[in-house]
Amino acid sequence: MNCTLVVDIDGTLIPVLVDFEELRRKVRRVLGVNDPLKPLGESLHRLRIDESLKREAWGVIEEAELESTSRLNTADLEVNAETIRRAVKSGLRVVVVTTRSYKTARIVLEKLGLLSITGELVTRDYTPIRADQLRYIIEKYTGRVVFIGDTVYDEKAAREVGVEFIKVESYRDLPRVVEEIIQKCTSS
Repeated sequence: MNCTLVVDIDGTLIPVLVDFEELRRKVRRVLGVNDPLKPLGESLHRLRIDESLKREAWGVIEEAELESTSRLNTADLEVNAETIRRAVKSGLRVVVVTTRSYKTARIVLEKLGLLSITGELVTRDYTPIRADQLRYIIEKYTGRVVFIGDTVYDEKAAREVGVEFIKVESYRDLPRVVEEIIQKCTSS
């Protein structure tokens, strides 16, 4: 089997634990801009502003992400963690993508017991642009690539680079979707 399962973190693997509207307000205040900042990481990356202001804004984001890891209920997420383990045991390569920092994404995966079994972790430290993250993955791994995400931005990025995409409405949908992918990959 030559399938790569690409899984987003926030809203897909775990619930959204960051109040993004409040975080956008804080970042706008730091930057002195009125940009909608959607999606946050990509928008901040693309803004043409002083790099020191950007660094300060990334610091505010990092702080919110770090704080959010303390609210991670691993008992509530055991089904998702077990589903990822089952995907790996079934022969799928699992790559995690996120616009979180490597530091905070690593904490999430460690708490779920998934850090050592995921094939790779692609974070905003590589690039905060989701389409570029997906391009990196399809250039690195051959075969079928299926991306599971929860936003219209994820879907748009997948379409832009030609990656098969499945949208979840909630992190609770992940087990069902992964099982479908396991079935498709093992039968083809």
